[in-house]
Amino acid sequence: MTSAKDPICGMTVDTATAAAHGTYDGQPVYFCSVACQTAYESRRAQR
Repeated sequence: MTSAKDPICGMTVDTATAAAHGTYDGQPVYFCSVACQTAYESRRAQR
């Protein structure tokens, strides 16, 4: 299992079964939920 840390809530997420994921600045980012992905994208848009 490869894991990643959800940047919003800090939960450890299995990259193979993550609820949501995306690529930002060329780097993969994994999320425990679509809600965390939405929050991440919202925060990025505010920068």
